[in-house]
Amino acid sequence: MKNPSRLFFNPESLSRGVSTGNASTRLITAIAATVVLSFAVSACSNSAKELPVIYSFQGLHTTFINEDSAKVDFPQRYTGSVFVMSFIYAHCPNVCPLTTQNLHTLQDSLADLGIKGVKFVSVTYDPNRDTPPVLKNYALNRGINLSDWDFLTGSKTDIDSVLDRVKIKYNFIDSSYVKGKLVYFVHHPDECALVDGKGRVRGLYVCSKLNFVEIIRDIKRLKD
Repeated sequence: MKNPSRLFFNPESLSRGVSTGNASTRLITAIAATVVLSFAVSACSNSAKELPVIYSFQGLHTTFINEDSAKVDFPQRYTGSVFVMSFIYAHCPNVCPLTTQNLHTLQDSLADLGIKGVKFVSVTYDPNRDTPPVLKNYALNRGINLSDWDFLTGSKTDIDSVLDRVKIKYNFIDSSYVKGKLVYFVHHPDECALVDGKGRVRGLYVCSKLNFVEIIRDIKRLKD
């Protein structure tokens, strides 16, 4: 299906007299229904054609620390697994919360559809502030299931080596001191990447306005 319906996370829907849980459940149900319909339509089309290789993490070997302070070899830890990779920072006031919420919805939608084995990886832009406890609180405060989702921090060198592979640029802006504490923001894009079991990026998406039908369809292609 060339133009699947776009389903976007709408944060306003969580404040219209309904609980977050009910709103999230309705959204996940709607996504699942639309994805099932999309699969039925695309089964008779050319939508199952090979996804292109856009970038690759092959040959890269970096060491990160996850939200439990455990070492994670990247990308080796995810060899053989399809994973969705995002880049965020915990103090972000705008697109990072939307990105994380959308991927949380995607995680739940995949479970609802019975699509298993997909992992999630979020790497911070801001290792100075995003320590493992900060990242863990960031995840737990959003009700994220960490059994298949890693929040990673590490040295700026290792983080930049990964970002360089996907051509992502970022910079620190608007720094100032508030009560003697340095406060700043990070200017960055809100792309997330779909990576296959060989460490190759096969899809890029605007995660703050995620097209759930498209990314789930692409995940299914890689897993079939």
